[in-house]
Amino acid sequence: MKAHNVLIICYIFPPIGGGGVPRPLKMAKYLGEFGWNVHVLTVDPTYHATLDPSLLAQLPGEVKIHRAKEWQLLPGRGQTAASGAGSTAQASAAPRVSWKQRVKKQVVNVLKKVKPYLLIPDDQILWLPNALKLGREIMRREKIDVIFSTSGPVTNHLIAEKLADEFGCKWVADFRDPWTQNMHTSGIAWREQLEERMEARVMAKADAITTVTATFAKNFREKHQERIKRLELIYNGFDQADFQELVPSHAAPGKFHAVYAGILYQKRNPRLLLRAIRELIDEGQVDRQDVLLSFAGVFDYPGYSENRDCVEALGLADIVRVLGNLPHKEALGLMKAADALLLIGDVSADAGAYIPGKLYEYMGIGNPILALNKAGEATEIIETFRLGQVADPENKDAIKQAYLQLYCEWKESSGKAGSGETRGADFAERVKPYERREQARQLAELMNELVSR
Repeated sequence: MKAHNVLIICYIFPPIGGGGVPRPLKMAKYLGEFGWNVHVLTVDPTYHATLDPSLLAQLPGEVKIHRAKEWQLLPGRGQTAASGAGSTAQASAAPRVSWKQRVKKQVVNVLKKVKPYLLIPDDQILWLPNALKLGREIMRREKIDVIFSTSGPVTNHLIAEKLADEFGCKWVADFRDPWTQNMHTSGIAWREQLEERMEARVMAKADAITTVTATFAKNFREKHQERIKRLELIYNGFDQADFQELVPSHAAPGKFHAVYAGILYQKRNPRLLLRAIRELIDEGQVDRQDVLLSFAGVFDYPGYSENRDCVEALGLADIVRVLGNLPHKEALGLMKAADALLLIGDVSADAGAYIPGKLYEYMGIGNPILALNKAGEATEIIETFRLGQVADPENKDAIKQAYLQLYCEWKESSGKAGSGETRGADFAERVKPYERREQARQLAELMNELVSR
């Protein structure tokens, strides 16, 4: 029998996929090895389009998952997202729209506009009532010792705050991203003031705060030093088990194959990279027949086409392959088959403070990285461990130089780039803090200290 019980509160959890999933998933996977019974409070995934049920197979049988339904402000949200995500097919001729559909569309448009004024601190606040109800049942039945809430969304922390107050257990609030110091804020003054007060309350009430980068930790400490009882840095990372017996997929023999797996949007897009490659081709520095770029995930959000339009305008349709959403294992296989792994960061001024979760998967894969990122912790990791080339995402000449460097290395090695031979014999030991099992051990150690007081 394990000594203690932990309740992980996380809205985003398998079968929902995406960048926020690995941290709570891997904590749930490995905490049992360090003496903790794991319960997960998450959302019923009915309304979510990006699903990957295969992720659930990673969990030990003793992990208990509890799902609470979410109220919906916008009707048919999941179906709308599913109809366009990851699709590159041309839309068929639009059917005639009835007056009921037109009215419904107008109502939906109004709701979208008022949503930032109603759903605070985030859209997932509509999950809170049912999550609290189910959470209370779990707390009473399972004798939970510690709540571990991980955001985003930050609604997770509001649920944890209420349950910790009511049941008197220890609480660790984990921030994968900042809250009020986030580069994505509402821009609504009164709402931001309200969220400042919410954040201050969470920081003061939690028994410990954990976060994923040294910069986030520094900023939290400077802003909330009089409130925070304890602050620990537990990095994000990669799971060695994900890469065992990995079968390469979507390979492109004889091509310098660059791969991006993830979501693209306005502040994180490949358009300057595509223009850089077009110029390299026109200048004769890169042979068009040699190159291929594959994008898995969301290339353009439904209703948008800027990235596809750019591909067409540059005449690069023959070298850009859009694969849409792939199961996680298949996406890892795609990365394994690549000659360069694209890390495309946001272009916001403070983007350098973030370490994309994708970087850790790329680290585990072991192929060279082409990182279009603002200078910061992520670029330092790439340079320290000699993982690839770095360029400012807004500097086309730097992007050309970085891409050309990896292309030339591939040319010189006859397609055998990415062997990792330059990393050194101590590479595995140096990157140990970025391994998921080690991070679960760190969290278990923190929780043991909290409950032993």
